[in-house]
Amino acid sequence: MRVLTVERRSDPRQGVALRVGLALIATAIASAGLGRRALSGSGADVALALAFGGFAILLFLASLQRPPRLSPWIGLAMATGVYVATAVALGGAPIGMAAYFAAAAFATWRTAPHLRAFTVAAFALWTPALGIFASPTARVLPTPVLVAAMFALAYTVAVLVDPSRVHPSDRLRRVGFGIVAIACMTALFDRHLAVGSSGLAPDDLLAVVVAFVLPLLAHLRVQRATRDALATGLVLTTFALVGLACVTAVPYHADAVAAVHRSAELFLSGQDPYAVFDLPEALARFGMDPQLATNLEDGSVLHTYNYPALSFLVVAPFVALGLDDIRWVFLAEVLVIALVATARLRQAWRPMGLATIVGNAIVLRQQILAGIDPLWALLVIGSWLALRRAWLSPLLLGLAFAARQTAWFIAPFYIAFIWQRWGWREAVRRGAVAAAAAALVNVPFFVAAPARFIEGVSAPLLGPLEPDGIGLVRFGLAGIGPLLPRGVYGALALVVFAALLVVFIRWRRALTGAPLVWPFLPLYFAWRSLQNYFVLATLFVLVADDELAPEVPRP
Repeated sequence: MRVLTVERRSDPRQGVALRVGLALIATAIASAGLGRRALSGSGADVALALAFGGFAILLFLASLQRPPRLSPWIGLAMATGVYVATAVALGGAPIGMAAYFAAAAFATWRTAPHLRAFTVAAFALWTPALGIFASPTARVLPTPVLVAAMFALAYTVAVLVDPSRVHPSDRLRRVGFGIVAIACMTALFDRHLAVGSSGLAPDDLLAVVVAFVLPLLAHLRVQRATRDALATGLVLTTFALVGLACVTAVPYHADAVAAVHRSAELFLSGQDPYAVFDLPEALARFGMDPQLATNLEDGSVLHTYNYPALSFLVVAPFVALGLDDIRWVFLAEVLVIALVATARLRQAWRPMGLATIVGNAIVLRQQILAGIDPLWALLVIGSWLALRRAWLSPLLLGLAFAARQTAWFIAPFYIAFIWQRWGWREAVRRGAVAAAAAALVNVPFFVAAPARFIEGVSAPLLGPLEPDGIGLVRFGLAGIGPLLPRGVYGALALVVFAALLVVFIRWRRALTGAPLVWPFLPLYFAWRSLQNYFVLATLFVLVADDELAPEVPRP
């Protein structure tokens, strides 16, 4: 008997296409905001906070079972604002940028309603527009790469606006291959902003190949598995070369990576990192500017190690083998995330999943360039994919808790989800397993130096750290409104978190990606709202969406 559900999932005429498209638009807006910052040479500012506000709104909409029909136009308005404001601020060609988005609006109007979010995503994700219209005097991409990028955009838009009768699965595949080709150009544009190169570098050459070969693959009649493997291999090899260029050219420049590396060294020398670690000493060990250290509110420097123990235990074997840059481990983890997460998606949607990673400037700048370990996200994804495994899922989640505090925010949503699906006893049991796994990793270090352990691990949540980030606090720091006391921001974030949790429990069936996405949205209102808190949220939208899964989950 034919299973109609399979064909429905290959047909983009469903709300799932809108959700995926909104996740892609959110990815694009974050990348454009970071591209603007790189072109201007400024740090986090109000414009970036506004871009991330739009990013958070789109994530919220993308987690709804039925996002509003006007959502693509909302996304287009947000993207237009980010790009045109960048052109104005940098003294570029705002009229040219406005014309670019007028073309985007026309193409969106000409696109079938169920595909409009993808048209917006294609134009918004094409960050080379920043180099053309916002900063025309600064040549970012080499000419052959720019031509290839233009072809990728033109191909994708042509597929979307094509009025001819095309099977929905064929059109969706072609759109996906076009969008992930654009995402490769987004990554390359950001790499050139961070690391220049003379002539055509290996990642440039492979990106040109991707721009022309992926559209060809989308039309060739080959086995789906072969086509998917070829496309995924090309895209991830290109991204790996982009990461290689960044890691080899840019030394450590964030205190987080120095802290993890130094703690691994201390552990290997037989010492307890929590007892003896000192952040200024760690920066000196790697020849870094002492000004890179995180400060407290009173201006003094933080000295403790601030992450759970798995953060340094995982990289310790590589350090023991002589690896002098642990960002290679993090690059490998990102590639594993891409493979594992996209395997969770049906083949038609896998290119979209890859695009939320490859085209995400937060991934490149935070997890690879800055060296913010993505292990916690890999473990969270593994936990979610193993949701039906009564022991493996909570075990992986507990290890995520043991790797980074960011994962802790998922716990209430995970417990609520399990409670509603399998009952309170199973929820309590899984919560206990996750807590035991996290404790097993950390308790030996807690016993050895309890005061220093608590002071360090609690610092990102409760410590009097200086205000920073791309959220609401940025407006106060910029003088646009008052800078409220730290407790007020904490209370506001807590209220938003509680409200989202109540909504999730009450209306879970009307939501899709909420259990993995909503835990991080309140952090926009926190005293510290760093980019890396939101790094893979757009991928989480897709991973947590049951309608994108290879099989229909049993009730």
